[in-house]
Amino acid sequence: MPPLSQTAWLMIGAVVGYALMMGTNPVRACLRDGWRAVRRYPSLWLTLGMLGFAHAVFSLGTRVYLASVLPPEDRPVFLWMRAAWRDPKLWLTGSPESLWWLPTGEFVRTIRSSLLPSIESLAGLFDNLVSTFPLVVLAAPLLLLIWRGRAKTLWAALHRRFGKWAVAIYLALTISGLAAIAKVVLYGTPQILPPLFWMQWGQVIAAGAFGFEYLLGILIQVFLLLLAYAWVRGLNFATPALIDVALRRFVCVLPWSALVLLLSVLLIEVPLMLKNFPTFAEYFPEQELFARRLVLARLAVAALVLAGAGLQITLALHVSSLRKAWKEYRQMLVRAWWPLAWFVVIAFFHFFVVTAVQENIAYGVGEGTALWIVWRLLSPWLFAGVAAWLLASWVCVYQRFGRASHGTASEEISAF
Repeated sequence: MPPLSQTAWLMIGAVVGYALMMGTNPVRACLRDGWRAVRRYPSLWLTLGMLGFAHAVFSLGTRVYLASVLPPEDRPVFLWMRAAWRDPKLWLTGSPESLWWLPTGEFVRTIRSSLLPSIESLAGLFDNLVSTFPLVVLAAPLLLLIWRGRAKTLWAALHRRFGKWAVAIYLALTISGLAAIAKVVLYGTPQILPPLFWMQWGQVIAAGAFGFEYLLGILIQVFLLLLAYAWVRGLNFATPALIDVALRRFVCVLPWSALVLLLSVLLIEVPLMLKNFPTFAEYFPEQELFARRLVLARLAVAALVLAGAGLQITLALHVSSLRKAWKEYRQMLVRAWWPLAWFVVIAFFHFFVVTAVQENIAYGVGEGTALWIVWRLLSPWLFAGVAAWLLASWVCVYQRFGRASHGTASEEISAF
């Protein structure tokens, strides 16, 4: 029998190391319960998968549209597949003409570039996991106007929580919702509107739409947290009633989410908007903006979310005051820092692996090929499955190591 190659030994070591990590960590029971929650309520991963799939379909549709209107030299590439190869020495990396081509240098570059998206996904686990664009164009009028009295429920919760400021908040949500609808329209009109208007004011509208997209994602995440929490606590509920509870608890989460949103707008959206206006262009040179400033801005937002990782779930489940939620979160950190640290490490590891697999396969099969298109449509479901499992596991971790008594959410859910 020939000796095992270095690659085989590396794979065996990786499998053994992963088994040890998952079998000996202090939150392994919570990870197992999170998987059971996802099996009991498939809506946890179907919701995330649907949002990611819709975003992928829209991105591919935009690519097809650009291929039909741009000059031949600027069009995105579409081809059936690259030619196959038969060189056994290239079975791992392939060649430029093969179905699979992943040079070692590109593999290393993709691994490195996966770090930042993985950190953002980890932060999203405690804030907002997926983009709601372009389905936000359907959700905006439904939520704010005609969806079975949900606008009334939202307004009542805002008025109860913020008093006279509820009018201003609801008006801001409405304007941002209209911007989200206009953003989808803008994607299909680059050849109709004047180029300067489209470039400058299109980004302004996109910045306004970002607020509604983000807050809608928060609402969806609060609903998923409550869904997993209902399984943990063994509560019975009707889905429409749980949506109403999620709307009310979303209003409790809103102060913390507004702080994260404000930092995101100031550090990311405002520079992207101002760089298109001649008066401010010199302060935001495009090459430097995308190479360094936006990376640092994304890291800063992720750092803020990770610093307050337990605030969203605390506010969503049983506390209505941001100050009280911060106090309870600090107590939980002091009491259970070791299992919480283990959960963060495990969550980051899985997000990093999923992100690296997504990007390496996309590069390996070749951009614009049929296999690339299929993978772009399938990969959101892979991410959704892992993200839903970790989100449900986070609820289990919080239930086990957080505050002993949980009143508000369970009382609201069980009331229906």
